[in-house]
Amino acid sequence: MNLHVATYNIHKGFSQFNRRIVLHELRERLRATNADIVFLQEVQGEHVLHANRFAEWPQEPQYEFLADSVWTDHAYGRNAVYDHGHHGNAILSRYPIVSVENLDISSHPFESRGLLHCEIHLPRQDVRVHCLCVHLALIEHGRAAELNALIERIRETVPD
Repeated sequence: MNLHVATYNIHKGFSQFNRRIVLHELRERLRATNADIVFLQEVQGEHVLHANRFAEWPQEPQYEFLADSVWTDHAYGRNAVYDHGHHGNAILSRYPIVSVENLDISSHPFESRGLLHCEIHLPRQDVRVHCLCVHLALIEHGRAAELNALIERIRETVPD
């Protein structure tokens, strides 16, 4: 069995320099990948100000909007919370997600980072696949600490 996977930092649904909303285009591009599992970073779970300001802002959270009818299962890990909303990582899947855990792996108080860990059941193979989605820090020292947390998580939870 071939498993097609894609990963994308969606920058909260905006183009470079936040000039325009690109969620609708992004959804079409993701569909065109024909991926079975999609890992997303900087996904807006909620943003009240953007929802009020932009007519094309989706009613549902971005991960649900992007999943649409293509990826029937999805998981969201809320990492950064602020007055007008929150954002984090998401995993979209054509197959059943049977477990979800979101871990705080932040290495700096001003950069909220998470590790979204899902187990996805592949029915035809009758196996579970461990899927881990991370968005690493901007600073090298922070990335090293977060990678160590990722390695430790794999050692603790993923069978050989």
